[in-house]
Amino acid sequence: MIPFHPVSEIFPMMQDAELRDLAADIEEHGLIEAIWTYQGQIIDGRNRYRACLIAGEEPRFQEYTGDESGLVEFVVSLNLKRRHLNETQRGVIGEKIENMKQGRPEKDANLHLLRRDEVASMLNVSPRTIATVREVKRKAPELVPHMASGEMSAHEALKKTKEKERLAQRAKIAEAGAAVPQADRWNVWQASIETWSAPHQYDFIITDPPYPREYLPLWEVLARRANEWLSPGGLLIAMSGESYLPEIYAMLGAHLDYYWTAAYLTPGQATPLRQVNVNTNWKPLLIYTRKGERYSGKIFGDVFKSDGNDKDFHKWGQSVSGMLDIVSKLCLPGQYILDPFCGAGTTGIAALLHGCLFDGIDLAIENVNIAKGRLHDTAKA
Repeated sequence: MIPFHPVSEIFPMMQDAELRDLAADIEEHGLIEAIWTYQGQIIDGRNRYRACLIAGEEPRFQEYTGDESGLVEFVVSLNLKRRHLNETQRGVIGEKIENMKQGRPEKDANLHLLRRDEVASMLNVSPRTIATVREVKRKAPELVPHMASGEMSAHEALKKTKEKERLAQRAKIAEAGAAVPQADRWNVWQASIETWSAPHQYDFIITDPPYPREYLPLWEVLARRANEWLSPGGLLIAMSGESYLPEIYAMLGAHLDYYWTAAYLTPGQATPLRQVNVNTNWKPLLIYTRKGERYSGKIFGDVFKSDGNDKDFHKWGQSVSGMLDIVSKLCLPGQYILDPFCGAGTTGIAALLHGCLFDGIDLAIENVNIAKGRLHDTAKA
């Protein structure tokens, strides 16, 4: 059995079924491409060598006579010619090569290290892709085979890695928040907006219902329940996406009186609405009163702004800065705010920071516990 040189491990071994197919082909047609060696070790052709052993065929070898420092580049060149690898697959190979010591193990201490830019140039791949692969490998190694096979891009793997981190963070915060008792200034319950009985009425309902089409019926439930939950002269302020505004206006108007539509600006990267070819940087704030009533609060402007996105605690979460801009411009300290889609509690944090009182409900117990933990920390800060 001829040993394998470390550089031969840059490219993956075949699976058993593929190896058997290769062995059958070699048995029928012979070994077409020689197996490359260097100083008695195989540097390229591990699969062909193993297939020859399975097929009972005599391997044919060719010796690499170049300089030892060029081994990696030589093996990479051979394989890139015969393999059709995408950017991410080349990035996976690059991550394996990066800082890899060339040569035999006993000489490792004295061997040259390849820099990332050298590896990237060799593979015709972006250094950023290699860095992304390395980050994914460190944080979510189970995704590396999916990148290596070409079924997942490095960008997609990184998104999954960050989502994995976010979910782990959420679970940790929720576990701590589960032990937090309710407080005088805030309360959060696991409940449905259809059946929840409010302990009292509220000066404001400030909320951000889910946007996808399947959640549209919740808007009518919200409008109907807002008539019960709002104090006389209070306001419902509901953030909405733009896609289904006509339907939402109709559902709200069936139970409430229209008051105004304000703009909530979301600077930074625009959100692409591909179904209508629009990149949007704002959301409507739909403002309504109870039927037949007038708003009795302070005067306010109709443009609000977030400093940036914040999806750390909830995939649909808004930033504290944005919700605080809404709360501080509409509400007076000491007034009571309800968020019936409270998610991770960002509206409640803004309420507490402005000196308001807050109640929230959410269907998901994890959201409830995260909100409790965050509100507890905000209240004691």
